[in-house]
Amino acid sequence: MSAVRLAFPVALSLVACVIAAPGATAAACTWKASALPLPAGMTQGRAIASDDQGGYAGIMMGTGPERVALWKPDGVVDYGQVPFAPYLVSVADVNRSGTVVGHGLRSTFAYGPFRSVGTRIEALPVPAGTHSATAKAVNDRGDIVGQYVPKLGERGRAVMWPADRPGQMVELTGLPGTDTKVANDIDEDGTVLVDVVTSNGTTTGYLWKNGVATKLAPPVASKDVSGKSISAGRIAGWISLEEQPGELRAVQWDAEGNASVLPEGQSADSVNRDGLAVGDTHDYSVGAAVWRGGKLEAKLPNSPQLFAGKVGDDGGIPAYTRSDNKDTPLVYRCG
Repeated sequence: MSAVRLAFPVALSLVACVIAAPGATAAACTWKASALPLPAGMTQGRAIASDDQGGYAGIMMGTGPERVALWKPDGVVDYGQVPFAPYLVSVADVNRSGTVVGHGLRSTFAYGPFRSVGTRIEALPVPAGTHSATAKAVNDRGDIVGQYVPKLGERGRAVMWPADRPGQMVELTGLPGTDTKVANDIDEDGTVLVDVVTSNGTTTGYLWKNGVATKLAPPVASKDVSGKSISAGRIAGWISLEEQPGELRAVQWDAEGNASVLPEGQSADSVNRDGLAVGDTHDYSVGAAVWRGGKLEAKLPNSPQLFAGKVGDDGGIPAYTRSDNKDTPLVYRCG
């Protein structure tokens, strides 16, 4: 629950280049990774989300419980541990004010949502008797979205913790059917990206705002459509082909709703307001793919194993590598 000041020049350059992407456009810069510093006593960390202004949220670990952290240009903010979940903590997002959201494992298959307040972590309110709930995203206003499961065995519901209604959790109304719903992300204008998943696993993505749900239109005939990230109206996600349901394709929607398949992509997991997208390819030797303007720009290496987080408006990609069961936090930047 303290701000640990570590100058960022301590960060070490880990990767000096990317895997050449056949057919990729000539990049105006080179993607490089730099390690993020760890305070004394911390031996591991994971950078997951960007505050869009050079800060990256995640967790760090030593010999004790996992701690929520925000790596800022002038040091590391230590929010401490999640009170109800010392381990198996998932940081999901952070906004420009430094509000970090996520969830932790309360008990077997049951999660509790949290947010940061100042430099401490507190539980988000849920109805009494709630089985499980997760926080997935937060916008700069402080609206938080996620999923709520009332009772064990019941279907999940897409929910919001509105910034202007402290202490309240509200279900998103106007979504079709009674299937499982999860709110994946929220834009600055309050538009929420929601997946509706049937009992047989078929997924349909929607844009939700003020009680009105609009289905995401895929670029080609599809069995499944999922939106994972939204920024300034741009959306990143994936589809499965109608004639080949097991075949996934990464997709990006522009601010006007026009969709296109991203080259070599299996899933697009995040996008920033400028259209820079990050996701996975079908090549498991690639840690992550980067697309700019709908064109493949780079393939980030997967040795050691790479886990890429949400790209920020500052162009940084928070991530971590895993080697010998040790996680190292880092950020990729193009420069």
